[in-house]
Amino acid sequence: MPRGDHQTSLPASERLQLNPHRQLSYYLVLLFCVFPIWSIPIVSWAFVLYELKGGGLWVLSWHGKALFTYALAEVLFSIYHYTLYKFVDGPCPIPPGNLEELKLAFKRIAQTGLADLPEDGYDEETLNLSRPGSPAETIERLSPTDPRAIDFQNQFRNWFGGVPWSQIRRKEMLTWIYWSLFYAQLPDDLNKIPTGQLKVLLDCLDLIEKRTGTVFPEGSNPKAYPKLLTIDPVRVWWRPLAYYLVVSFSDLVIKEWLIRFGGMRLDTRHGLDYLIRVPPTWDASKDPTPIVFAYGLGLGLFQYSTIIYSFLTQLPDRPLFVLLQPHISQQIFHPRFLAPKHRKDTMIIMRQLLIDLGWVPNPADAQKDGPKPRGITMSSHSNGSYVHAWFLKDAPDLVARSLFIDPVTFCGWEGDLCLKFLYNRATTGLQLIMNYFVSTEMGIANLLTRQFDWTANTLFFEEIPHSRNPARNKFIVANDDVVLCAPRIKKYLLSHGVRKGLYYNSEGQHGLALIPGTEGFNELMAWLKEPEHY
Repeated sequence: MPRGDHQTSLPASERLQLNPHRQLSYYLVLLFCVFPIWSIPIVSWAFVLYELKGGGLWVLSWHGKALFTYALAEVLFSIYHYTLYKFVDGPCPIPPGNLEELKLAFKRIAQTGLADLPEDGYDEETLNLSRPGSPAETIERLSPTDPRAIDFQNQFRNWFGGVPWSQIRRKEMLTWIYWSLFYAQLPDDLNKIPTGQLKVLLDCLDLIEKRTGTVFPEGSNPKAYPKLLTIDPVRVWWRPLAYYLVVSFSDLVIKEWLIRFGGMRLDTRHGLDYLIRVPPTWDASKDPTPIVFAYGLGLGLFQYSTIIYSFLTQLPDRPLFVLLQPHISQQIFHPRFLAPKHRKDTMIIMRQLLIDLGWVPNPADAQKDGPKPRGITMSSHSNGSYVHAWFLKDAPDLVARSLFIDPVTFCGWEGDLCLKFLYNRATTGLQLIMNYFVSTEMGIANLLTRQFDWTANTLFFEEIPHSRNPARNKFIVANDDVVLCAPRIKKYLLSHGVRKGLYYNSEGQHGLALIPGTEGFNELMAWLKEPEHY
């Protein structure tokens, strides 16, 4: 039987995942975009060492001395950059999460997709449509040939480099589970694990074996060693001082532009920076709810200036709050560049800040009569959906409406995002751009591989208030997304009953909906302008 036919006859979870060949666009981006920037520190070191060794520094013209000064600055910055890298590449500073929350998350993951429904099925397991409950399905051992088991195997093997499911051994699975629970390396001797932790570890293993219809063979297979985000070496590609100076300057210019021409002001609360604009005649009890926007990875305000300005100009009747996140905006000179605020601190600060602004109800005024604020319209793009998830988990009472654009907070347990964005070998120009300019940048790599709390950042459908109400929740997803697996997110949302609330662009790409004039942009703006009758 030809190899291709043999692969087709195998279950999806047993088929080899072959890496495609690199395309011409990859080499063009590498040669004309990445290499010129990446090589600046190397050239600077060579120039400085050459001039110092040859003693020709003092006979250089003023142009030459200026160039030498710049090259020396690049050399010193490269040493600083390397020092930061060694700091980031150290142990994960995040303590393990709440054990009960972790157990519940594993159970919810195992229950996801258990309902035997068509892909566009309606997984309505509760009459409480405002906050649908967890699945009611009992987790029983599936047959290894059950389509639900094979589908789960096929997605979950992403954490193991995409090897055929049958190649994963018990030790590798325990290694991954132990890491996901405690952000630590599995001890060689399981008897050294505290009794309570060991019980949770084995219970989670049992859940996965039941859900996949398999029993992991004893022993080990190094070829199936799992991806351990907060333990694996951090992948950082160096960048020159000039690059960060340009990024910082562009951020400063955009801030001044939004302040002068957008009517915004820059402020901070307990280390949380933000831009805010409040129309002078806006009334919290009857006018449209304020927009709180959390942007994604990349270049911060420079990258998101268009959508922010569109909010200001097309929605002038409501306040706008933009959460500034220097740790994902390549702001290496910011004091919190490598010290992002996590879920608990962020939500404590944001709750009190929104109360002080008068945008959300104040518990102290619960017994008072009269109109009260109705909450906020929480909107997010890509990595910003993690902050969005924190709001819905810890402060759902503050959120009146939710707008998710290219959300990465759903289906994170399947490993697609981890594999595609952090571990995969780039084969196209776009993938290389994402790789060099985003995922391997110091602050972003620090967040995703040393500061990442998967239980805090994973949003389950039942945690979304009024999730099936299209007036309260909007999901914008693009099929050709190089960051996340859009078809899986579409399937997840559809199976839970989302219909009118989902806009799925079959030809769209990551971030396309942020560009004015595109269908996705028009869709989200139309939704934001809808009358808020609730």
